[in-house]
Amino acid sequence: MPFMHPALFYGGAAAASVPIIIHLLNRRRFKVLDWAAMRFLLESVRRNRRRVRLEELILLALRCLAVLLLAVAVGRFLGCTAGGALPLGTPAETTHVFILDDSVSMGQKIGDATSLGKAASDLATMLEQVPSTDRVAILLTSRPTRQEAVFDLNVISDVESLGARLRSLKPSDTSSGLVRALRTAGEIFKGVSTEKRLYLLSDFRRVDYAPGRVEPLRKELAALADRKVRLTLMNYGAGGGGNLTAEALESLDKLHIAGVPVRVQLRVRNNGPRRAENVSVSFTARDASEAEVTLPTRTIRSIDPGQTQLVQLAYVFPDPGPGVIQAHLAPDALAGDNVASLALRVREARKVLIADGEMDVGVPLNSDSYYLARALDPWADGRYGNRVTTISPERLSEANLGDYDAVILTNVADISPEALTGLERYVRAGGGLAIFTGDRVDTDFYDKFLFKGGAGLCPARLGPPVGDARGRRRFVRLQRGTIANDAVVRAFQGQRSQFTRLVRFYAYNPVLEMPPPAATEALGPVRVLARFDDARRTPQHSPAILSRRFGAGAVVLVCTSADTEWTDWPKDMTYVAFANDMLEFISRLDAEDLTGAVGSPIDYDVGAEFSAAKATLKTPAFPEQDLVSLEGRQVGSRRVIHYAQTRYAGIYRLTLDLAGRTRTVMFARNVEAREGRLDVASEQQLRAALGVDLDYRDRLAPAGAKQVKGGEGREYWKAALAAMLLVLAVEVFLGQRFGHYHTP
Repeated sequence: MPFMHPALFYGGAAAASVPIIIHLLNRRRFKVLDWAAMRFLLESVRRNRRRVRLEELILLALRCLAVLLLAVAVGRFLGCTAGGALPLGTPAETTHVFILDDSVSMGQKIGDATSLGKAASDLATMLEQVPSTDRVAILLTSRPTRQEAVFDLNVISDVESLGARLRSLKPSDTSSGLVRALRTAGEIFKGVSTEKRLYLLSDFRRVDYAPGRVEPLRKELAALADRKVRLTLMNYGAGGGGNLTAEALESLDKLHIAGVPVRVQLRVRNNGPRRAENVSVSFTARDASEAEVTLPTRTIRSIDPGQTQLVQLAYVFPDPGPGVIQAHLAPDALAGDNVASLALRVREARKVLIADGEMDVGVPLNSDSYYLARALDPWADGRYGNRVTTISPERLSEANLGDYDAVILTNVADISPEALTGLERYVRAGGGLAIFTGDRVDTDFYDKFLFKGGAGLCPARLGPPVGDARGRRRFVRLQRGTIANDAVVRAFQGQRSQFTRLVRFYAYNPVLEMPPPAATEALGPVRVLARFDDARRTPQHSPAILSRRFGAGAVVLVCTSADTEWTDWPKDMTYVAFANDMLEFISRLDAEDLTGAVGSPIDYDVGAEFSAAKATLKTPAFPEQDLVSLEGRQVGSRRVIHYAQTRYAGIYRLTLDLAGRTRTVMFARNVEAREGRLDVASEQQLRAALGVDLDYRDRLAPAGAKQVKGGEGREYWKAALAAMLLVLAVEVFLGQRFGHYHTP
């Protein structure tokens, strides 16, 4: 509507007929009677009648105009556009396409409403002004295709129902799909020969129009400009209020084991203009039963504007299966970015394969791996989170390494070429390898096939063993000042460095050569995690523990034995801590990526066991959205469940049912972190970024502010009131001049 109060205007416009009615009534008040003297005046009256009638019509028109201007002033005329958006007097059969941004950021609170609420309400009002001959299409950025359009190209027959539907819209959990919506608008305008108008109703956040992100937008808008489409931007962005964003909830562990604390870390960003203090963060957890467990609340003391803080939490899932941890921030200006979810697969145990070069089946205590296996799996039943399988090196080529999370070699002399190839492939793909030396190690074989001049699995070239393994009269320890700041050797860090005095090494393999420090794409630099205090190569002590990245995996080299033949370390409690920390470091990352952003598809390999199972998915919109039945697709010999419509944030629960046996997998989808950055791009920034001619309206600016090029969107009631007073003054002046008013 072009008036803030249309009813008052229409009432005032109707009152403009009052002077005409009065004029007509005044003409009927007199009855004409002929008398003798009047005969001499008739000729004079006939000569003046035309002039008098013209004067009366002029005065009548001025009086009607004054009343009409009063109606314009009282009705609060907003200018030459309907509601500051649609032009009055548009050509017949104009095509209007409205793109309404319903992304997460449009849920920002503005008083009792949201940015989306104000935009949808304005759009509903604008549609009331569309002429019945015009055609309209309405697109949402969350559903930018014609098949999902709120209203496809047509004339509006029921504007009230359409307006009610628009006003009921809620912000989606998706980021703005403006590029796809513009592409759809181009399809709609294709072949249209009449006037074409495109309206973008959005909050136009600065982060979306930064360099490097606008090229796709510029391309689509340039194509629309070539088709003579007139573009109008309607800004509903309120700017950055006090908004905190739960940017990411991540696991600090490579694998998640039942009965072992799962460590998670939440990253919270302050996207507001002021420091946030005493920020409360609550956590919840759930498993396959979906029973929610409330975890201890954490408090962040303060977060400066534009900065992030980390919050860590540990939770023990009692049973294997699917698990979810969620973090919740207190309500603020934007509710959509206050929750972060993490989906996990909680396993019964970590699987470890040990190839023991001195394996004794009859007397396990004599095996080189005995103490190491007990440190990882004390009761050999996996109850402490690790399940260890021990084999001889000869069987290494037969083992399916893909079934294990880590492989450890203890005192292995050499391995077959097939085993070596398989081991390299396994580590390069993300597996973990640990190497303990010993008296059986063939250093020439290690040099040629494992070190390979710095390109192989072994992080260093080893020399023959040195020390007093038999007499045990001479020994070395770990040099306290050489302990690296690394999780593998945290048993000796800080005040615990004094424990190095308790561990004796009677023999070890010295390092003769290490690769150059520069890392390559496939090989990381060698890190020395601890050194012996042998002072053999003053001032560089011989490395004791080394690590290196190999492809996507990791390798740790311990230059002494895993048993008590060369050291008494396995009898010390620090050995248990070291063994488990080392295993956590080298273990491969869980291959199942169950957490992602809203919009990223779900792909799940059901495996051979459930290849024929019935698959159903419960989305976060349940029960409003029914359970989704999924057929899956064949990828080679595998059946993969695929679901692309992840447009809701939260937990997706996949259930596989086969003859009474079920498997449940949970997935998490989170809103994109950048949706919480609410700073609005200025008109100048938008014009420069988009590179096309456009009209711009700041719909949240104070009344009377300059809104659009050419002054559209302003109120004109003051001008109308001034014009009315001027018209009345002219009417009085002319009335006196014409002699219709008599001055006393």
